[in-house]
Amino acid sequence: MKKVYMKFIFAFSVSIIFLFGCSIEKEDMKEDPGLEKSQKIVVSSEENPELVLNVIDNQDDVNEFVNTLEVDKWSIVDIPSNSTKGYIYKMYQEGTVKLGEPITVKKELKQIATIITYKDSPYIEFRTKKLNLNFKVPKDVAEYLSNNDN
Repeated sequence: MKKVYMKFIFAFSVSIIFLFGCSIEKEDMKEDPGLEKSQKIVVSSEENPELVLNVIDNQDDVNEFVNTLEVDKWSIVDIPSNSTKGYIYKMYQEGTVKLGEPITVKKELKQIATIITYKDSPYIEFRTKKLNLNFKVPKDVAEYLSNNDN
C-alpha cells in the first residue's frame, strides 16, 4: 500500500509541475494575438469595402506591417460614438496542415483577423472569428494605419 501511495504522490507532483509550466506559456500567448503568422493583408475603405486599395503579400512587407502595429502597447477602450470608420485591414493566413495531410500541399489562405481604423483618431476595432475588441493604439501606429499606402 505504501508503494501505491508513493507512486500516486509522484504522479501528482509531476502533473502539477507540468500544469504550471503550461499555464505560464498560455499567459505569454494571451499578449500576442498571433498576427505575426499573417501571410497576406488586404486593405480596403469602409466607404467601399469591395474596392481593394492595397494588397500586402510579400512576407517581408507583412512582417514589417505587423511589427509596426506595436500590439503590446494597445489598450482596451470604448470607441467614442462620434468616430468615423476609415480603413479595413483583412489579415490572411494559410490553413493548418491536418494530421495525415502532406506538408507540401498548398493550403488556401483564410482570414484570421480584421482591423478597422477610425478617421483622425487613435482607435481601432480588432476582430477575429471569436473576438471583437476596441483598442486605443499609439499615435504613430494610428498614423501608419491611416496611410493606406502601407
